[in-house]
Amino acid sequence: MLRKALFLLPMVAGLCAPAVAPAQVRQSGDTVPPFELYGGYSYIFHPYDSTSQTPITGGMNGWDSSLRVPLPVMPSWLGLKGDVSGSYRTDDKLDLNPHSYFFLLGPQISAHIGQSTAWVHALAGSAHLNNAALPSLISNSTFALALGGGVDFAVANRLALRVSLDYFNTHFHSSDSAVQQIANSNGRVTVGPVFRF
Repeated sequence: MLRKALFLLPMVAGLCAPAVAPAQVRQSGDTVPPFELYGGYSYIFHPYDSTSQTPITGGMNGWDSSLRVPLPVMPSWLGLKGDVSGSYRTDDKLDLNPHSYFFLLGPQISAHIGQSTAWVHALAGSAHLNNAALPSLISNSTFALALGGGVDFAVANRLALRVSLDYFNTHFHSSDSAVQQIANSNGRVTVGPVFRF
């Protein structure tokens, strides 16, 4: 799976770059500031189960923060993004209280339309889960991947509201299938303010 993910990162960036680069729009000679600092609410979905009556339920609430910086000698639409997030859940039925933390890094491609921004990213890194809450985990650290995008809707010149959606995959393994389902995820939605400078 790691080899597939590493293969996908440059492929996603390469496919999106030609489509996004011409879409940059300048408004009255101004550009959107290149640095983006984000912090907001995050909801992580569990793996899709077509046999369940409620296939997308029981996710984890949490927070997400990220910083995008421009890359030297690279086009302005290409940046490097670091993403750190935490997610939490209480499951009374299984008496579990898992906390997950994610540390991701990768390219972000942006298209500025006026003062708003549409973007896609491909992030990879690690996920960590408190193993005290889930003792049947084989390992409490694993590879994590986020492929997705979003829109930053301009509120002011240096402030925007972000809405994003990711294919957000983790690979925790457990001897208990119910615990494994709680620990892993297939999607993430985030919303919150972006400060641009």
